[in-house]
Amino acid sequence: MQLENGPRERLLNDGAQNLTTEELIAILLRTGTKEKDVIALSREIFDRYDRSLYKLSKATIDELREIKGLGDVKIVTLLSALEISKRLVKEEYKESFVSLKSPEDVYKYCIDMQSFEQEVVRVLFVDSKLRLIGSKDISKGTINTSIAHPRDIFREALTKNAPGIIVAHNHPSGDPTPSTDDIEITKKLIEAGKIIGITVHDHVVIGTGYISIISRIKDK
Repeated sequence: MQLENGPRERLLNDGAQNLTTEELIAILLRTGTKEKDVIALSREIFDRYDRSLYKLSKATIDELREIKGLGDVKIVTLLSALEISKRLVKEEYKESFVSLKSPEDVYKYCIDMQSFEQEVVRVLFVDSKLRLIGSKDISKGTINTSIAHPRDIFREALTKNAPGIIVAHNHPSGDPTPSTDDIEITKKLIEAGKIIGITVHDHVVIGTGYISIISRIKDK
């Protein structure tokens, strides 16, 4: 079944922000099937991923092919739009931020890490006012664990003459709860940083949300 003009007309008249997520997905898909219109197909897709664009963005092509009515053209269009939206969020934030003063700032800057299929350790190099000097992804692990040695983290900081660092890594599962190892490595980084004069301001775990490990350590 073809998409009626409703969502398209509403977007033109009222703006994209006033459409439901299902309507926006429907515009991307354009058509439904003989059994269901495109709005119903869009709702089925959104419901299948718990009405979460984050979960939908992590869907594989093979998973999406299992949904009746989704061919490769629709899948490519949908995944492309989701990827563009993630890049837009990161670009907008990079253009607007001045410093990384809170775990939320770090989370917004590292929002792209949500979609990584492996754990990645990213080091953010900051000046004394927590303004970003630079960043680097220094290790990739398996789906469940990353490998990062303190010397690799601090080597880059020394090269950039950064007085402080913020460490971030992602959990591909989406659950940002830090592991025991995450907490222990953070404590070791803090102590090592004191010896060489580099402040470890935070270690933020990125998932569907975020958790500051240093805040947890301080609360105990």
